Amino acid sequence: MQKMQLITLVGKGFCRAEGENTRLDAFDRFDGKCEACKWQSSNRVLRCLATLIAACAFLLVVGNAVIAADRTTLFLPLAPEVEGSESGEGLFADVALGEQASPGWKAYRRLWQAHHADPANAGIRRFLGLPLKGDFESTAKRGRGAPRWLGWKSGSYAQVDTAHFVLYSKADREASMRVAEDLERCYWVWTQMFFPLWESSAQVSLVLKDMGDDESVTSFLESSPQRITTRRKLRVVLCSNADEYRKVLGATPGVELSTGFYSDKYKTVLLFASEQDDPATRRHELVHQLFREATRSGLGRSMPATNEGFWLIEGIAGYFESLYLGPEIATVGGWDSSRLQFARYRLLVGGDSMSMDELRQDGREAAQARSDIARWYAHAILRTHQLLDGRSARDRQWVYDQLATLYKINAESASLEDELDWSGLDRSVRKFLTVDDQHLADNRVSYPIQQLCLAGCEVSETGLQTIPVSPSLQWLDLSRLSIGNAAVQRLVPEPEKLEQLNLEATRIDSGLENWLRKATKLNEVDLSWTKMGDEAIESLSGATKITTLWMTGTQISDQSLAAILKMPDLESVDVQRTKVSGAGVKQLQAGGSQLDVNPLELRTQ
Repeated sequence: MQKMQLITLVGKGFCRAEGENTRLDAFDRFDGKCEACKWQSSNRVLRCLATLIAACAFLLVVGNAVIAADRTTLFLPLAPEVEGSESGEGLFADVALGEQASPGWKAYRRLWQAHHADPANAGIRRFLGLPLKGDFESTAKRGRGAPRWLGWKSGSYAQVDTAHFVLYSKADREASMRVAEDLERCYWVWTQMFFPLWESSAQVSLVLKDMGDDESVTSFLESSPQRITTRRKLRVVLCSNADEYRKVLGATPGVELSTGFYSDKYKTVLLFASEQDDPATRRHELVHQLFREATRSGLGRSMPATNEGFWLIEGIAGYFESLYLGPEIATVGGWDSSRLQFARYRLLVGGDSMSMDELRQDGREAAQARSDIARWYAHAILRTHQLLDGRSARDRQWVYDQLATLYKINAESASLEDELDWSGLDRSVRKFLTVDDQHLADNRVSYPIQQLCLAGCEVSETGLQTIPVSPSLQWLDLSRLSIGNAAVQRLVPEPEKLEQLNLEATRIDSGLENWLRKATKLNEVDLSWTKMGDEAIESLSGATKITTLWMTGTQISDQSLAAILKMPDLESVDVQRTKVSGAGVKQLQAGGSQLDVNPLELRTQ
């Protein structure tokens, strides 16, 4: 394999889009493509850990599920017929806060643990308001009570009522029920994660305050039968498609680019149904709604973070996009969060950083006026992950305190007297993003993932073995890792859904060509500084949507020119330091007026 020593690459980089669609909430949030660049490389020595490390790794076990320690563990409501199990250990929200967690919060967690130990217990189900049959209950009828501003005729939509939501929907029954159930499950997760800010926390704390540490939750509730109450149901609108969604939102700025919206004015989340469900958008907007409407917020008609601190309003909503709902347990946060893959690429590969001082200074309007708003959002969500997942109880306490301040919530919890060490957080953010074999072994995920960027990390094939096979992977960036064909093929045996692939400076070779033939949806490919040759270009002939092709420092020759020129959507190609001749480069340049050939400026230092 050809090695590159201290080469600076200048020009158009391998771009990553942070979500094809843009989400819009009441604060006009926009995501977009980030400007990325090839990174400067040094002759890095990757740390290879012994195989025994995986066997000795510290894991948290809940029931039969392995729970990683770099995320928060939360409980989902269970149907009464589910077999009960001890909840074991996990990084529960109150535990993560340490001594600052209130007795009421700890008791609420014990309540959920008791529910999981005995899902059929009627007293616990009654207190939580769970149905006596199943884990989710709803009623659906022809709608007649939708708000007038929607402009929907009576009877032209469905109304779905759940314990905590009323959903007005023009989508089909299956989509409506799926969204309604997801809203309820997310609601219960949010109450556990943000118990001090929840509107019912005082009631729960009061009811459970006399429950002894050694007393059974079941027996206590038998002597004190009550039920959690809330003020009102939260309103959600589900349009049948994107066109109807845009019609409802009318002249709202950016609506044509958005996939979700929370209206502070109408106290409503607006979504639309599509062929591919979008839980990340739904949960992002729901979190905005929950902090406004499921708390005792004193904002009234005011907007939060008008003058400063707006980054956390969006950061916490973006953080909840990492929510994973399993059969019985939910987690939020973790190294595998999709947002952290984008952040890893931005900071570790592209060198794009933003200080906490810069983030903190902007209020809502100032943030919206930024020309780099997508970049600003990306860093806001990254820093929220850092504060909540960085295993610092003090940092986590600051998040709760600040959310209470921004939303004007009188929370019954301890507060910090001093500010955080913002400069220290700036210095440690790269370390937070950089994972290695040990971190992957200690924080295993049990589910397939859709985006994976480990560029800039110190991961070997041993570490990759801890990641489950992920057939739905859409973005894979393992650049500069000491991995070969087998590791790539194990992770994604059938790469039919893969859209962006970066294996720059890895140990792959021609043995990967049959695998590449299956990756027909690729649109960005980087195989630079590998042993790949002309056969690789031939293998990509079925990927007709490729727009960017980096083959710098590979073994390709003039033999590949015809195949490259046949790529109908190709916009940029780099063949420097290959066997392509000068005449071949001119042939590429003459082949298409829109084709950018060899855009990278390589300067050997």
